[in-house]
Amino acid sequence: MDLKIDLFKQKKKSHTKIVLGVLCLILAGIWIFIGISGRETKPQFLWIIQGLLFTLIGTFHVMEGLGYSLGRVFGKAYIFIDSESISLKAGVYDKKQLINWSEIKSMDYKLNKYEIKTIDNAFKIISLSMLDYMLIREIKTTINCIAKEKNIQITEIDAST
Repeated sequence: MDLKIDLFKQKKKSHTKIVLGVLCLILAGIWIFIGISGRETKPQFLWIIQGLLFTLIGTFHVMEGLGYSLGRVFGKAYIFIDSESISLKAGVYDKKQLINWSEIKSMDYKLNKYEIKTIDNAFKIISLSMLDYMLIREIKTTINCIAKEKNIQITEIDAST
């Protein structure tokens, strides 16, 4: 049983974000026009910089509203679990968490994390705290299935103890 999830997959379209983005773009145009006309006491370049900032914000909102993830522009976020390894990168700036099944001696599941004891008696932690509940359940199911195939003991430790 393999699990491959792209955390930056295309999202559902949001008409609210599209409208907000278009309003920001219109406001940016008006803002830049006022800045170029030179009737205000503030320096022109400040008006233009602020207008460009509104343009950038508007563009981001329109892109998000159309379902494109901005995180994908800056990097990757994924979950990949197969019979060889467990690999997790929860966010663009998060460190990749990787462990091979051949290195695992035993596993403890504590609240939103796996504490893994390796063959050389070192401990590694795979944190799931930044993921939503349904995704964590899917990960747990996949890990339990593969661990059972590989005869790796998983102990689930209750958070209240």
